[in-house]
Amino acid sequence: MTRQLTGPALFLVFFTFYGIYAWQIPLLPFEQYEVVDSSTMPKLYAMAGALFSFLAIVSHVIKSKEPQGEQKPLGITKHTVRQTAIVMLLMVIYSALLDPLGFIVATLIFLISGFWVMGERRARIVLFASVPMVVFFWLLMTQLLDIYLAPGSLWS
Repeated sequence: MTRQLTGPALFLVFFTFYGIYAWQIPLLPFEQYEVVDSSTMPKLYAMAGALFSFLAIVSHVIKSKEPQGEQKPLGITKHTVRQTAIVMLLMVIYSALLDPLGFIVATLIFLISGFWVMGERRARIVLFASVPMVVFFWLLMTQLLDIYLAPGSLWS
């Protein structure tokens, strides 16, 4: 089993178990006859994840049968491990800053620092990739879906 096949296989196993648990979510009495209930989205995520994992496995099998030219081996280097560790640390810092700074500022700091850690140094690209996305997501969640996002206790 190659490394390109291991990832989708692990995701397929994960989504299979996730789907098993999703089908065991107990419904509240008033949800018995609803079309969409609390278990609908987990079931959809499980089915979509399993389907895409299966398709990735099938596409890898089909590609492996085709003649291939010289390929560079993909390797895990110290640099990629360090980048991953730093991004994970940034996630922890992001979760700590979310309440005091609020969603918009904390997310912007996380995204900009994450782009910088991953090697993107062009300020214009970093700003255009992070600011509109954060503002759009904040508008979508708070104004359209009426979902609470931390406004930031530091500002109030």
